[in-house]
Amino acid sequence: MVNWFRNRLPSRQGPADLLTDSAALIPPAVAAPQVTIVVVANSVRQELERCFASIKRNAGLPVDTILVDNASLDDTRNWIRSAHPEVRLIELDRNLGVAARDYGLRESRTPYTMFLDSDAALAPGTLPSLVEALERNPGWGLVGPRLEYDDGTLQRSCRRFPPLMLPLLRRPPLGWLFEDSRVIRRHLMADFDHASTRAVLYVLGACQLFRTALADVAGPFDQRVFLGWDDADWCFRIRDAGGEVVFVAEATVLHSYRRQTRRRPISRAALRQLAAFAYFQRLYWRRRKELKGLSEELDRASGGIGQRSRGTRSVAV
Repeated sequence: MVNWFRNRLPSRQGPADLLTDSAALIPPAVAAPQVTIVVVANSVRQELERCFASIKRNAGLPVDTILVDNASLDDTRNWIRSAHPEVRLIELDRNLGVAARDYGLRESRTPYTMFLDSDAALAPGTLPSLVEALERNPGWGLVGPRLEYDDGTLQRSCRRFPPLMLPLLRRPPLGWLFEDSRVIRRHLMADFDHASTRAVLYVLGACQLFRTALADVAGPFDQRVFLGWDDADWCFRIRDAGGEVVFVAEATVLHSYRRQTRRRPISRAALRQLAAFAYFQRLYWRRRKELKGLSEELDRASGGIGQRSRGTRSVAV
C-alpha cells in the first residue's frame, strides 16, 4: 500500500504576519533535528503551501518534516518534490483519513513529534516555545498551543469530556438552538479565556507536540478512525502512558478549521465523524466518570478557570 518517496528507515512498534514575520532559517546540517512534524493531506495543495511555508520560515529549530499523502488527486506529490525537497513524502494508495498519521509517526526518530493539520500554520517562536515547555517540565507529555482563526480571533482548543448528544447538539437544526447552551459551553471550556497555561483533559489535534518516547508506550495511532475524535483519544493515551496534557498559552498557531461536517450535516464526512464519535464513546464508556472527574480535578488544580484578559478580539467557538 505504501510507496516511499525516500528510503524507509526501520519502523518502530492574524493574520498574514504569522507567515512573514519569520525567524532566520536554520542552515542545513547545523544540528540534528529535535522535532519531527507530521502532516497528513488529501488534495489540499493550497493549504499545504501555507503550512510548509510557515514551517520553513518559522520553525526556529531543526526539524524533520514528513507529509503523508492520502492518495491525493491533485498535483500535491509533484509539487512537494519540486518545491519542498526537504520534506519526506510518504505516498498512500488510498485515503485513510487521520489514521494516516501513524505512517509518519513510525518514522519519527527525534525526541519530539508534532501532529500539524494541513490547514494550520506555525507562528514565529511557536515551536521553540512548545519544545521549551516540554524540556522544562519532565512530567508533561503533550502540549497544544493557542489556536487562532485566520482573522486573528481566538479558537477555543481545550476541551472537557464530551456529552453523549454532542454531534447532534452542534449541528443543524439543533445546533441553532444549543450551540450557546450551558452543556456545550462547558465542553468547549468557554469559561476559560485561554490566556494562561494549564493542564487540560485534551486539546484539538490541529497542533499537538508530544514526547516520541511516550508515543511508543501509547501504541500505534488508531487505524479505525477516519475523521474525528482522534485528538481526544491520543491525549488520553499519552496521559495513560505517563505524560500530562497541557495547553500552552504563549505559543500560537493559525488554524482555518473547516468544520465541514457542520456546514454539511448530511454528508459522507458527517456520517464518518458520527461513527467516530460513537466508537469513541464506546471505547471510553467505562471511563466516563473517571475522565469527567479528571476534568474537574484539573479545573481545581489550575486555581479555577482562567479569567485574566489577554486583550483578545471577539471570541469564536
